[in-house]
Amino acid sequence: MNVELINKLKEYIITPQLFEVLVQENINQNIYNEFDINSSERTLGNLNNQVVRILGLREIDGNFYGLIEFGANIIGWTVLENSIFIHPKKLESVKIDFDKFTTPVFNRQININKDLVLSLKGRLLTSKSFIEADGQQLEMIYLKGKFQGFVYPGDIIRGIDTSDNIMLDESVQLFRDSNLVIDQEPVVETIKATVSLVFPELNLAKLFTENQTSWVNLDELDYDTSHLIINNGPLQENFIQLQTNERKKTKSIIESLLKRQIELEKNIDKYETRLNRVEKLYNNLRNSKLGKIQIAIWERRGK
Repeated sequence: MNVELINKLKEYIITPQLFEVLVQENINQNIYNEFDINSSERTLGNLNNQVVRILGLREIDGNFYGLIEFGANIIGWTVLENSIFIHPKKLESVKIDFDKFTTPVFNRQININKDLVLSLKGRLLTSKSFIEADGQQLEMIYLKGKFQGFVYPGDIIRGIDTSDNIMLDESVQLFRDSNLVIDQEPVVETIKATVSLVFPELNLAKLFTENQTSWVNLDELDYDTSHLIINNGPLQENFIQLQTNERKKTKSIIESLLKRQIELEKNIDKYETRLNRVEKLYNNLRNSKLGKIQIAIWERRGK
């Protein structure tokens, strides 16, 4: 039994909220119907070792049942006892320091066997959560919204969000990506730009102008980073960030549903117009001389 998880479940029974877990249960245990917790749908199977969202909790006979959502699909209810609670944290843009990187053993224990050096080297990544495993904090790393694996916090280089304004001129070499590989056209005149993200350790910054997003070597800019603070302390749980993310997802889902509804209503009007036109043509044909003769033929054949 995972004591940390059980304590969280007891808390969330009283104050319900969405949260995530890394599933670590018996692969043969049942998953029950979303609307009927007495009806078994399937067993846990390959959902083990997956990151899932818990939409609801029930306590029955001393056991905690979580309603699982995985891959935007509601799967059903299952017992939560040994799974690992996922702590939400402040959303950060990060890169991995592969000069000192070591792959956590925990990755292999849950069948994450990909070569993170090969797949993530130089990439701009996102960190938004962490777990406690074997007495250590392990940070969860995402690439374009997809979970990649766990990384030791000390192996991560953290970007700092800013909104500082600078003047950008045509002498500054701009790049399309954070690896500073693909060139962008320089500005044609001195303009105002916003520094939105800085990696002081990498001498790297992200800029916004009216027309584009660019990356630049800090040596190219007249910009002082001494006021920026890098937080390298222990990771801290931050449910405000989780709630902000959920609101964004909810807003996106509602907007998508509204758009779909509008499209359906437009199509209904289109189909009704087409149906009315077909019905009118049919009635005209039926009441015509030729139509009456054809109907008479069908009726005789039917007899």
